[in-house]
Amino acid sequence: MQFKQTILPAVLVGSLSAATSLFADEAAETAKELRKQIQELDQKVRILERKSEIDKEAATEKSRTAASVSARAGGFSIRSADTNFVLKLRGYIQADSRFFADDHVGGTANDTFLLRRVRPIIEGTVFEKYDFRLMLDFGSGVTASAANNSYVQDAYVTARFLPQFQIQAGKFKEPVDLERLQSGANLLFVERGYPTQLAPNRDVGVQVQGDFGGAAGSSLISYAVGAFNGVADGGSGDIETADDEKDIAARLFSHPFKNLDVDALRELGLGIAGTYGDQDGSVRSYTSIGQQRFFGYRSSATPATAANVVANGIHWRVAPQGYYYYGPFGLFAEYIVSEQDVQQAGAGTGAGTIASLRHTAWTVAASFFLTGEENSFKAVTPRNAFQPASGGWGAWEVAARVGGLDIDDDAFPVFANSATSATSAFSWGLGLNWHLNRNVKVNLNYDQTDFKGGAATDLLAKGEKAIFTRAQISF
Repeated sequence: MQFKQTILPAVLVGSLSAATSLFADEAAETAKELRKQIQELDQKVRILERKSEIDKEAATEKSRTAASVSARAGGFSIRSADTNFVLKLRGYIQADSRFFADDHVGGTANDTFLLRRVRPIIEGTVFEKYDFRLMLDFGSGVTASAANNSYVQDAYVTARFLPQFQIQAGKFKEPVDLERLQSGANLLFVERGYPTQLAPNRDVGVQVQGDFGGAAGSSLISYAVGAFNGVADGGSGDIETADDEKDIAARLFSHPFKNLDVDALRELGLGIAGTYGDQDGSVRSYTSIGQQRFFGYRSSATPATAANVVANGIHWRVAPQGYYYYGPFGLFAEYIVSEQDVQQAGAGTGAGTIASLRHTAWTVAASFFLTGEENSFKAVTPRNAFQPASGGWGAWEVAARVGGLDIDDDAFPVFANSATSATSAFSWGLGLNWHLNRNVKVNLNYDQTDFKGGAATDLLAKGEKAIFTRAQISF
C-alpha cells in the first residue's frame, strides 16, 4: 500500500512533466513557424505597398504629361496636361436659299439654293500665350483671284502678353464695322446690313489690342489699332498690288455700366471706329440685301477708249456703333461714312476728273426671344434644346431691321451712270430664327428694298422683294 502511494504520484508527475515538455517544444516550433509566416506576409505587403506607390507615381507623372481629348458644342480639342498647347477643330456650314419676286421680268438674280459659307476652322495655342487661327471658305461663288481674298479668310497669330496688351499679325477683320466683327455663325439676319459694304472686310496687317476691366467682349473698355495694306469698301485681300501706302484702322468700344448693379444697363455697348489711308486701284460696287448690284462706278477693260474710275488718293471712314441687350431683348445699330478720292482715269466725258466722294450707310435691328433666352451679340444656347419627346422645342427669336445706303450725288454723271446706278437704297426686313440647340439654327427672312434713281433697269425701277432661308450647323 505504501508503495502504491509513493510510486503512482511520481509516475503521474513524470508523465505530466514529459507531456508539458513535449507541448512546450511543439508550441515553440509553432510560434517559430508563425513568426516566419508573418515575416513573409509582411515582406509581401511591403512589396505590394511599394508597387502601389510606383503605380501612383506613374499615374501622377502620366497625368502631368498626357494630353486630353474632348468633343463639346464648342468644337473638338486636344489639350496638353499643362494647357500650354491646344489644338481646336471647329467650323460651320450654311445652306441658303434666295427667292425673288418678279425675277422673271428682267431681274439680274435667279431663285437659287446655295452654300453661302463652308468654313473649316483650325485654332490653337502654343507655349501658353501664342494663339493662332486659320479659317478657309469653300462656299458658293468663292473663287481664286489676284488678291487671294476668298479661300483664306483668316490666317493670323496673336501674342497675349497681357490682357491689356496683345499683338495680332496676319490676315483678319479690320477693327471697324460692328456687324462685320460679329461671327458669320451668329448673324441676326441671313445677310449683313449696308454698313458692312462701306467698311473694310479682311486685310493683312499688324494690330495692337487689349481689354481693360474684364474679359474680351465684355470688358469695360477694349481698343484696337493697326496698320494694314488697305482695301476698298467691303473688300478683302492678302497682298497689295496697287500702291505702297498703308491704312491705319482703330476702334474703341466700351461697356460703360458693366460693373454697376443695374442689370438693365450692363449689356449696353458703345463704340467708335475708323480708318485713314491713301489708296489707289479698283473701286467696288454696292449691292442690295439680295446681293444684286444697284450701284457701280464706270469701268472699262479698255480705259484708253472708255470711262474708267479708280481710287486715287485719301480714303477715310468713321463708324459710330452700339448694341443693347436686356433679357430676351436685343438692339443693334451702326452708321458709317466712307470718303474716297476717285479719278475718272479713262477716256470720254470727264476724263482726268478727280473728286472726293462721300457715301453713308446705316442699320438698326431689334430682336426678341419668344422663349425667354438671354439675348446676346454672341451665340445663344436655348433653355430647352429641340427634343420633342421630352418637351423641348428650342429657342424662337423674332427680328426686324431697317437700313439704307446713300451715294454721294457728285458721283453722277462723271463717275457713275445715273441710268443704271441708283443714288440710294432703303431696305426693311423681318426675321424668324429657330435655334434648335447650341449648334443648329434655321433662319427665315423677308427683305424688301426700294431704290432711288437708276430707273432704266428693271431691278431699280421695281425694287427687290426677297425671301431668304438658312440651315446652319456650327461647332
